Amino acid sequence: MTVQKFGGAVLRTPEGFRSMISIISRLGNQPCVVVVSAIGSTTRILADAADVASKGAGKRANDILDGLLDDHLELAEAVIESEHQRRVLQHTLEQHVRQGQQLITSVALTRQCSVRTLDRVMALGEDLARSIATASLRDAGVDTREVDARSVIVTNSVFGHASPLYQATRHRVRHVLDQARQALVTVTQGFVACSEHGETTTMGRESSNLTASLLASCLGATDVTIWTDVDGVRTADPSIVATTLPIRHLHYDQARIAATYGLKLLYPTMIEPARRAGIAMRVAHAADPDSSGTIIDGAPARSGPMIATMEAEQRTSVNLLFTPLDRALSAACRVINELGATPGSDAIDVRTFAHDQATSIVVVAHSAPDVVRILHRELCETLS
Repeated sequence: MTVQKFGGAVLRTPEGFRSMISIISRLGNQPCVVVVSAIGSTTRILADAADVASKGAGKRANDILDGLLDDHLELAEAVIESEHQRRVLQHTLEQHVRQGQQLITSVALTRQCSVRTLDRVMALGEDLARSIATASLRDAGVDTREVDARSVIVTNSVFGHASPLYQATRHRVRHVLDQARQALVTVTQGFVACSEHGETTTMGRESSNLTASLLASCLGATDVTIWTDVDGVRTADPSIVATTLPIRHLHYDQARIAATYGLKLLYPTMIEPARRAGIAMRVAHAADPDSSGTIIDGAPARSGPMIATMEAEQRTSVNLLFTPLDRALSAACRVINELGATPGSDAIDVRTFAHDQATSIVVVAHSAPDVVRILHRELCETLS
């Protein structure tokens, strides 16, 4: 059994779905659970619709959902070849959106959107993605069953940021997904779960990766692959620095630290279930499945400097990781000199976190890209 997670950045185009189909088909007769995220910017659009509805603009909010439906139908049309499959899928997608519009209409009437209701609205994106992914795999001849994550992931009732209840989830997973093994491939959605009281919950930002890791742990899977639109973890954000270097291997603890300090692709909650079960995770490029990507496991790993950023209240913390303190402070001094700032001023503040071997340089948001580039030049490019 393997778990394969496909992010919304991958599934936003027909090519992304074809990559998913190719990857799953290459697994042959190996049982697989596929976890999908909401496609593209769907989650943000749903949040916008809920906000608009809470101001009483119900028609405008429902128009937003109509547009979302049109986008998903267009994608389905490009992905599904069978006319019968397309008709069935169209009906399913329309049902999902109608349910969302009923919620949005209620929000507009009361001008209130509780966190409980917002979770139900936000779950719509993953429902749409799950249905298209299932239909596309079936259309390609893959033996596939669809399972709603609400039937397997059990959480507390902290709406918007619910935490999984491991034992209850493990029981549900083994009961429901063992039945699902009647099909070779099971498709479910990330991010979405269900409370002990049967209410829809969501588990926070980027928690589809948590879903994949949690399911793998409960199933005793051999591995988890997180498929993205980049070739694994790199020394910095490639949208800021053109010369980033690949990070091919991280220990669980290194991955947790990097995620905590804002490194893209990694999120703190996704690490623990895999670590607890001793399951290797791979972060890889869906368009280049044979690439190395980044492996996260329990083996000792050497990691050179990595740079991550976190934003808060118009300030950005540029975090330098896995760098000896003397080298980190020397690089911070270079940043201060080049920016023409002084330590402790409103422009820049340097903080160290010895327990995580991390140094943070806090600057005004617009200066952060320059800080990242200076640090990368001083510390990372010498490794190439």
